[in-house]
Amino acid sequence: MTQFVVLIVIHCTQWSCYPNYWPNRRPPPVTVVYVVYSRFTVRRPKGDEGKMSDSLKWFAFMSYGVGHVLNDLVASMWFTYALVFYHYVMQLSSINAGAVVLVGQLTDAVATAVIGVLSDKTNIYCTDRYGRRKTWHLFGSVLVFISLPFAFSPPILPQAETSELNTALYYCFFIVFFQIGWASIENSHMALASDLTPIRDERTALLSIRYSFTVFSNILVYVVTWIVLRSNNASKTQFGPSERKEFQIVILVIMIVGAMTTIIFHIGVREPLTNNRVNRELLMTETEAERAANSFWSMFKHITLYQTAVVYMCSRITVNMTLVFLPMYLQDYLKLEAEKLALLPLIMFLSSFCMSLLNKPMNMKLGRKYTYSFGVVLSLGSALWCYLGSGNTFAKYQVYAVTIIIGIACSVVLVTSQALTTDLIGDKTHRGAFTFGLMSFTDKVCNGAVVMTVQSLHCETCPNYYRDIMCYNWTIPSILAFIAVISLPFGGRPTLTVPEVPETHSSSGNQHPDQSKKQPIEKGQEALPSYAVNS
Repeated sequence: MTQFVVLIVIHCTQWSCYPNYWPNRRPPPVTVVYVVYSRFTVRRPKGDEGKMSDSLKWFAFMSYGVGHVLNDLVASMWFTYALVFYHYVMQLSSINAGAVVLVGQLTDAVATAVIGVLSDKTNIYCTDRYGRRKTWHLFGSVLVFISLPFAFSPPILPQAETSELNTALYYCFFIVFFQIGWASIENSHMALASDLTPIRDERTALLSIRYSFTVFSNILVYVVTWIVLRSNNASKTQFGPSERKEFQIVILVIMIVGAMTTIIFHIGVREPLTNNRVNRELLMTETEAERAANSFWSMFKHITLYQTAVVYMCSRITVNMTLVFLPMYLQDYLKLEAEKLALLPLIMFLSSFCMSLLNKPMNMKLGRKYTYSFGVVLSLGSALWCYLGSGNTFAKYQVYAVTIIIGIACSVVLVTSQALTTDLIGDKTHRGAFTFGLMSFTDKVCNGAVVMTVQSLHCETCPNYYRDIMCYNWTIPSILAFIAVISLPFGGRPTLTVPEVPETHSSSGNQHPDQSKKQPIEKGQEALPSYAVNS
């Protein structure tokens, strides 16, 4: 556990900023933690009191990272094994299985947008005292804990299995509730990153640690699934109705781990309540013109909102549809056994984790656009290899290399798209949840539509169907996102800013010689500019 914590901390720290501390040797783990504490508590621009750095000790930093683990565990099961469970295990047709997933995605899309508005605008006494983001996070966690076990278990009502339609409606009922809870957790946790700190690199670090735990969560799901399948002698066969018990065991593990990490999050993270008061005071004192400029609807006048939405939507489609259709591709096209349906996604997320350690330095050195372009190139290369690969050699060996490459690509595009969204929010944290709600709305609707379309057009006599789907998923969204990224007015290579120091005169009328000099600001220390939204 110690090595894990140290690895994450090093990932979130500019190592090159401290070369003189330990010139020829590796610092001890405790010292590394102290460095992170220093970066997040000392080096602050003026006027940012009450933000993340006032309370972001290393435990709070790690607590924020685990706050999305429950959602990540659920998402891994949902996107990777929902179609497998409903189609192969519960024996629903391709169209009905796709319809169940579509209902979940549409519910998630609407709930994310609605909760985003409520989270930003609703201020009552209990949310002010506990934190409006954490209150919505707690609400969503309760819904997920109540409804998730029923969504991945055989129906408890005998009437639900009398027909295929009744079975589909039974699962849709519970899926609606758990998707509302899932949306509440996701929206509040993402918006909390903007509330906790205004510093660009600190936000990137928060998103990186969040994605690191996302990778760990997915790895946990695949490891547990792989162990359960092997222990129950299901690893040498393909998925079928006999695997109902295995899914229940995996869900039980998810519930236990998710409960522990949710408790850690709510204990370790202290939401800065000054945001709530400052935002309300701002709305009370600003002029009508300023109020109109800061309103939710003013965002729709800026083209950068739509450009960022395209990037976020396409990134999510690439990542989520890879999780959805990779098991179908492995089972239907490559004819691999059930064990490989857990092993190969596991390998993919191991490569994602390794890449997540480099996401922050890449964004800092290269900027958002070059980093995202790197992920696009890897995605296109994976699609080409997948299309040309065939035969026993590809199924046994080359497919592992393809999953490693696409895992790296997914890590890059997902973290960078989230970082671009925080750049879009800038200092307008009072509408951060609404912004993330809009981004999630586009990606949920499109993900559901893609799943439903692919399942409706499924050709039983076409052996290459899911291979072509994987190739399309890794090319079309990547190209669209690349066009949107390069056209953004922000996200380029970071540069040092040199602000002018205002002239001040002493009582004698003589200006101090040092006051006319420009004081450089170290990269990563500057606050996000307001033009992120207004450009």
